[in-house]
Amino acid sequence: MPNEKKSRVQLFRQRELKPDERKLVDDVEAYDCHIIQVRPDNEIPGWSYTIGLFENFGQPEVVVVGLKDDTAHFLLNEVRNLYRDGAVLQEGQRQSELLANVDCEFRPVEKRWLEAGVMGYANWFYGGPVYPVLQCVYPDLKGVFPWEPAFDETWRNRQALLFPNAPQSRVEHDFSAAHDPKSSLYRWKFQEPPHTGVFTTKPVMNGDEPVLMVCHDIEDGAWQFIGTSDGTPENMTYVCLHHVLDLDPTIVELADLPVSWIARRTQVSEPWVREPAPPEEPGK
Repeated sequence: MPNEKKSRVQLFRQRELKPDERKLVDDVEAYDCHIIQVRPDNEIPGWSYTIGLFENFGQPEVVVVGLKDDTAHFLLNEVRNLYRDGAVLQEGQRQSELLANVDCEFRPVEKRWLEAGVMGYANWFYGGPVYPVLQCVYPDLKGVFPWEPAFDETWRNRQALLFPNAPQSRVEHDFSAAHDPKSSLYRWKFQEPPHTGVFTTKPVMNGDEPVLMVCHDIEDGAWQFIGTSDGTPENMTYVCLHHVLDLDPTIVELADLPVSWIARRTQVSEPWVREPAPPEEPGK
């Protein structure tokens, strides 16, 4: 491994690197790993991961999802110290020294997450998703893991599970969608979180009508997405905001539509025309 480490670092030393890339290579050489931390965004949990552990020790890199930055940084540095002491981490293995009062369990990360760019800087360093990774999975406060029956479900959205055949819930779906350029959750533009409830019509959600009018109500900031037919009580429905954007990505152009404004268009290929909403008539 020492010769492999030297040749890889030397390879990067021969390139013109950006400041963040140079810092990454410096850390891998000086401290055996570099840690990347991605902040949470729009209900998507943040995550932290190592780069350099496979290069220096021949052991898997490690990712942890949903912990605070300082806690995750401490945990990953402790994993590096375990490797320095000759430890070998394997699937299903538990460690009690990484988080206070609870064990953590290591599970192999499914390759599709690496291909999606969850560990993008590691892909850059290794030349692609060609390195092994373990997810450090933590339990709830009672020490129960997400796949166990007594797990505290209020903790479920804290931690996306990235290993093969992991239990699937909204957090895994959102975590995947946030890395899919075809999804509305990828580079989310709206101030409101993706699962904010909005009003639209059944014909719109069925794909029978395009969205031709959007209202951002002044009373409560609610959004309405209306097609060619009026939004009557009979055909109105309440859905998550991201579902409307998944049907029509052009709606993202209205992410900055002010409260009390409306936007209209005659067809999907036409530009949106924005204007303040007319005042309601007295008695309505």
